Amino acid sequence: MTDNEFPVQTEEVNGKRRISVPGITEQQVINQFIATTIQAMMAPVMRNIGEILERNNQAMERIAATQQMMSQRISDLEKQVRLKTPLSRAQERYINETIRARARELLEAKGFAEDKKAVSKLGGHIRKSVLARYGVDSLREAPAYDYETALDQVKCWYDPLVIRDVVKEARKRNENA
Repeated sequence: MTDNEFPVQTEEVNGKRRISVPGITEQQVINQFIATTIQAMMAPVMRNIGEILERNNQAMERIAATQQMMSQRISDLEKQVRLKTPLSRAQERYINETIRARARELLEAKGFAEDKKAVSKLGGHIRKSVLARYGVDSLREAPAYDYETALDQVKCWYDPLVIRDVVKEARKRNENA
């Protein structure tokens, strides 16, 4: 911009020099000056705010990742506790009663429901099946969280070959007695 494009006029008012450009009002000059000043002052502030927001977003992402990791660890710990919590004595007793009832039920069809040795032998096979499922040596060590599944396994247990062998032994005992 050269002086030829915008003729600048200067005058002295109350001892102060005043510059004026024809076609531009004093208010427009003031508004432009204010806007330029505010922009010059706010640019570093806005840049700093942008940097702060970026760091804040990075921190929030790190926090979210940490929370997810902690949530997974807590879930793993809960799972370990659940897997390590053994059956209560009452649950163990009830499963044993259910095993005996299932053995009697299966032997009843063959006419040996009252043979205590046959019921005990078949109950032992049912028990071994439940113990094998959980990889434990006694019902007490089976996980408490899977109590209902263990009961269902007992109630649904059916191995015709084992039942046949137990009935065969019971018949031999009865014939020899």
